[in-house]
Amino acid sequence: SLLISVLVIVLINLHFSGRVLWKIKARVREAQEQKAQGQAAMHGVSAMQLLEGLIQQPLQHFNRKNTKTFSQRFFVNEAHWKRPHGPVFLYIGGEGLLSKFSVLAGHHVSMAGEHGALLVALEHRFYGQSIISLGTQDLQHLSSQEA
Repeated sequence: SLLISVLVIVLINLHFSGRVLWKIKARVREAQEQKAQGQAAMHGVSAMQLLEGLIQQPLQHFNRKNTKTFSQRFFVNEAHWKRPHGPVFLYIGGEGLLSKFSVLAGHHVSMAGEHGALLVALEHRFYGQSIISLGTQDLQHLSSQEA
């Protein structure tokens, strides 16, 4: 009985801790976007110089028999690009959604300015608007190789 009570208390604490961490993560993300927005404005880069879209990607890159695809979100910032010979910098999103500020501000944007690079950001396949599915059968596609 005491063990069950302790387990219930631990589970309740874990549940509420998870909710608190989720809220903290959301606030950190909001703060990062506000900072990025300020940096972009300081450097004179606007969202008008930005392309956003979806590209159809293979669900499985290593199985040619599977022709299923999913929509993967991307952003392109060509404000600093020295056409046609400037390099292309690929910013690969991590465990979260991308926003327009992913290619409007930050160290990688500063580097793109220094090198005259085209900046392309690609959202991870299981996050943000590029989420495939969270069904157990689809988790096989969540691997570093497929990413």
